[in-house]
Amino acid sequence: MSAGSPKTSKMEVTQDLEGAFELFVEASKALESQQLVLQAQLGELSKELVEANARLSSLLNSLPAGVVLVENGIVIDFNPAAQHFIPELERLAPWSTPKHWKASNGPGQFLVSTENTQQYLQLEEVQSGLRSVIQIQDITSAIANHAEKERVDRLAAMGKMSAGIAHQLRTPLSTALLYASHLSDASISEEQKHTFAQRLKTQLMNLEKLAGNMLLFIKERPKQLSPVPVDTLLNEACEAIGALCESQNITLKRDFQSAGIVINVEKQSMVSALVAILENALQVTQSGQIIEISSKSLPGRVQIMIDDQGPGIAPDMMDTLFEPFSTSRITGTGLGLSIARTAIESHRGEIAVSNRDGGGARFTITLPSLTEL
Repeated sequence: MSAGSPKTSKMEVTQDLEGAFELFVEASKALESQQLVLQAQLGELSKELVEANARLSSLLNSLPAGVVLVENGIVIDFNPAAQHFIPELERLAPWSTPKHWKASNGPGQFLVSTENTQQYLQLEEVQSGLRSVIQIQDITSAIANHAEKERVDRLAAMGKMSAGIAHQLRTPLSTALLYASHLSDASISEEQKHTFAQRLKTQLMNLEKLAGNMLLFIKERPKQLSPVPVDTLLNEACEAIGALCESQNITLKRDFQSAGIVINVEKQSMVSALVAILENALQVTQSGQIIEISSKSLPGRVQIMIDDQGPGIAPDMMDTLFEPFSTSRITGTGLGLSIARTAIESHRGEIAVSNRDGGGARFTITLPSLTEL
């Protein structure tokens, strides 16, 4: 039989098929073996995942801060602390800040009041696409510590004020007593008595203003906070000082870059602080010069700058400029800037002063801002 017969070809095909089947069987066994290994690894990974989830749940449940997971505006999950802060919190319910939370004077800060307590909460949101994690933290102690530090600082400053108060009161009080004694002198004319009465009134008004300024300096934290647009405060302060600037031929330039930015403040207290700084700038500015008040928005804060073209701040005054009765003017009380700093810091803001390269001084005020209008 020849080598190329059909019978030989059939045998070769059969052998090829048997060889392929054997290869298939071996590959199947190898795959089964690999599958078993993968299943074992998957089991280990599942076990580790369960343990990791348990540890994460334990960690989240033990956190004093509330954590809320939100997807597409719907509450997916939260820890016990979150429900402590928001008892009405429910899974699969729309997320929203409770209506009874009142905005405090800082980004994401809220005041929660009950009949017997007041609690300050900080809400921070980290967003990733349609999912966000919301953290709620009790900052009542931090705010209380800040307020206590302010109180201690004011008490320390009041101790330093004692000698200054005696000096500030002595001269107008002695002058007032002198004018009062003239009024009881029968030998002077009615016209002179009227003059002395007017002078006495002026001295008593100066004393009353000084006492009022002292009370402003030691004032506690502002009580009536409300959301106010920054530009509204700046414009009111400019209107209050505008007439004095015009009378002295001084230009008050405005450059506000804070449209729509809102801060939570006691409005009149903050306007008064701005006016005090503008008055300080006015007292060192000459006719024909410019005072500029400007603002700009920063992340979570707003910055206000007041520039003058005066002689600048003397180096030996830099460290004590905001202390009570710190002044280089003979007729000044040195309380204006102290009152301004007290008001700004009581709103958890900051104030700094520096000399400008082109001459004059710059006062920089930084305050926490709320969301835009």
